[in-house]
Formats: sequence, C-alpha cells, structure tokens
Amino acid sequence: MNKAKQHETMTLSEIDFDVEISRLEFEWRQGYEASIAARAAYQKLAANRNANVELLDAARERLDRAEVLKSRIMAKIERLEAHILSRR
Repeated sequence: MNKAKQHETMTLSEIDFDVEISRLEFEWRQGYEASIAARAAYQKLAANRNANVELLDAARERLDRAEVLKSRIMAKIERLEAHILSRR
C-alpha cells in the first residue's frame, strides 16, 4: 500500500473513531443525567419516613441500573481509546 493510500485509510479510521467516541460520549451523558434524576428521586423517597418500602426499593433499583449502565459505557469508551492508542 502506498503512502497516500495508508494516509487515506488512517483518516477514515480516525473519522470512524471520532464518530464512535462521540456516540458513546452522548450515551454516557444520557446515562449520567438519568443517574442524577434517579439519585434525586431515591433521596427524596429516602428522606420521607412514610415512604412505601416497595417504591423505595424500586427507586434504588433504578439508581443502581443507571450507575451500571454509565459504568459499562465508560468501559467501552476506555477500551476504544486503548485500542486506538495501541495502533499508533
């Protein structure tokens, strides 16, 4: 493969990387916002001594799921970045 072709391939690869990182960062921001909302709802219920236990458990479950999703997305971002850096 000549130099021009290598440069073109790298450029396309870098564009793909940027698109994928942007998509994952967008997903992470959505997860972050969902976790903030879930935490606020949970804390509001937890502060109420008369709160229904089932509602409190459901709110905690939503918070846990939001945190797990956010962590999984961040792990994908880190793996993608590591993969790209290892190719350089």
